[in-house]
Parts: sequence; C-alpha cells; structure tokens
Amino acid sequence: MKIVILEGSPHKTGASNTLADNFIKGAKEAGHEVKILDLPRMNLNPCLGCIRQSFEEPCMQKDDGHILREELLSADMLVFVTPVYFYDMSAQLKIAIDRMHCIYHLFKDKHLKSALIATACREDAEVMKYLMDIYNGLAEYLNFEICGEILATGVEYASINENSKYLIQAYELGKNLKGE
Repeated sequence: MKIVILEGSPHKTGASNTLADNFIKGAKEAGHEVKILDLPRMNLNPCLGCIRQSFEEPCMQKDDGHILREELLSADMLVFVTPVYFYDMSAQLKIAIDRMHCIYHLFKDKHLKSALIATACREDAEVMKYLMDIYNGLAEYLNFEICGEILATGVEYASINENSKYLIQAYELGKNLKGE
C-alpha cells in the first residue's frame, strides 16, 4: 500500500513529525511504501478557486501543487499530521487540503484509507474537538476509511518525551495497517 504522509508542522523535528516518524517506521516494517510531503517546505499557495484542474487543465498557480496532485492521486492512504493551533490544524496542512478541492472527484471513489496524527500543548481532550469535526467531515465527504487517530495532548511544542505512550501508539498504528 502506498501511504502519503501530509506533514503540516513548521517544526521539522517537532512533536507531530516525531509521531509521524514512528508511524512511518511501523508502516515500513509492515511492508508499506511511504512518501512524505513536508508541506511547510513545499511551495504551496492557497487555493484561488480557479477550478481548472477540475477540467484536467493545469492549475493556474506555478507552485508545487502539481507534486501534491500527483502524490494524492497515486496514494492508497493519506495520513494527516499536524500540531493543533487555536483548535485547528496548521495553516500549511489546511492549504494542502484546500488544494484538493479541484481534484477530489478523481480520488473520491478510490475509498482511500486515512489517519490523523495531531499534537497539542493543552492536556484536555477538548482541544482536539474542532480538529476532529473537520477531519471526520472531510473523511465522510471523500469516502475515506478512517484507520485511526493519534491525538497527543499535553505535548510541548517541539518535543515529545521518548517514553510517551503516543510514540508507541503511532508505531503500532503504522505496523498494524492492513492493505496492499
């Protein structure tokens, strides 16, 4: 199975990317192919709503949107990775999701698998509520099969304790994925 990781953290070695690394380790050990899209380091502009790609025309923006498109269309699974800022995903991940707008019809019927890996400094579960509403709505609309979530609360901005239960959960989620 080809898994595309959409890393939305501006902190390359931050907590959410560290969890993603553990997920990737487990997924690779299980025999899956993994492609990481480091969204903050890509040149992705916000969607302008031109809808040109809906008609198989190139996007009017001259950025890395074509890379995003190619990887999304070749994926069997998408993993959304983000720190939570103000009850929501990072702007970098949101831009990538918005750029799916014009091509969603090309992969909606593929019934992709998906997972969410999110971190927040706050310890209470309430901090993840709105992110989960958005993620679940997106998954329902795009016919994603949700394979799991790692919702790591009480995690500092750019670090995660090496003994954290979340590291184990991320590894296990990747390791236990079913699919070809």
